[in-house]
Amino acid sequence: MSFESEFTFCMHGSGLPTPAEAVTSAGEVLHFLDELHNAAELAGGTEVTLGALEAAGFAGLGTLAADAAAVTAAAYAGAVAGCLIGATGSTVWDLLAQADTGQAVVNDVVVAANDAGVEVPSKFQEVA
Repeated sequence: MSFESEFTFCMHGSGLPTPAEAVTSAGEVLHFLDELHNAAELAGGTEVTLGALEAAGFAGLGTLAADAAAVTAAAYAGAVAGCLIGATGSTVWDLLAQADTGQAVVNDVVVAANDAGVEVPSKFQEVA
């Protein structure tokens, strides 16, 4: 199964939409998470709902179903990070080390890895 298929299957299995743009690689997902965090901070913080983000002009989510609109940005970011871990496993650390993302994205991935029982390298444990 390809990364895109595994990621999409995981997100839909959680009852959540995938990002509006196709995410065919883990790098694209990391970039999306960074954009999501930036949009949430501009809209008032990660406890803002996806519906509020959409209303504020964040187009990264596409068209939301009503039930997904009530999900907070923090919960959605956690689900995205969890599905990223599920689709990449421990290979995510090399990608994360090379990605130009904010600390919030690193924290999301570390928490998701811990939840999934994926070993977190010490350099990421220290910053999360």
